[in-house]
Amino acid sequence: MAGAKIVYSKGTQLTVYIDNRKGTLSALATFLGKHGINIYGLTLADTEGHGYARLIVDDTEKARQLVEDSGELVAAREVLLIQVANEPGELARMLEALAKRNLNIEYGYSSGGPGNEKGLVLVPSDVDAALDVLKAL
Repeated sequence: MAGAKIVYSKGTQLTVYIDNRKGTLSALATFLGKHGINIYGLTLADTEGHGYARLIVDDTEKARQLVEDSGELVAAREVLLIQVANEPGELARMLEALAKRNLNIEYGYSSGGPGNEKGLVLVPSDVDAALDVLKAL
C-alpha cells in the first residue's frame, strides 16, 4: 500500500494551561464533556508546577470561549490534521516531501494502533505551504 492517499485538512488546536496536579485533566475533560465538546486529539506536557493540554475538539470556538470564561488561559493555533496509512514508510514519505520543501515540523503528535490509519496533528513552519505539498502526494 506504499504511496497510499493521505487525507488532510487545516484545523485549530487549543492549548489550555493547567496546574500539574491530580485531577486537573479530569476536570477539564469533564467540563468540556458536560458542554457537549468532544475531544478528538490530546497531548500533554509539563513544566515545573504547571502544564498544558493541547486539544483538537469538534467545536473549537465554543470550547475556547468556555475555557476562557472559566478563567483558564487558552490559546488557539492553526495545525494540520492528517490521516495516513498505518504502514511502514508512509509517515517517512510524507515527512520527506515536507523536508524537501524546506518545511520544519515544530511539533506534532499522533495516535493509532495496529491496522487502520494513523491520525496525526502536525505544526509545520508554514501550514499553507505544507498543504500544497500534501496535495501533490
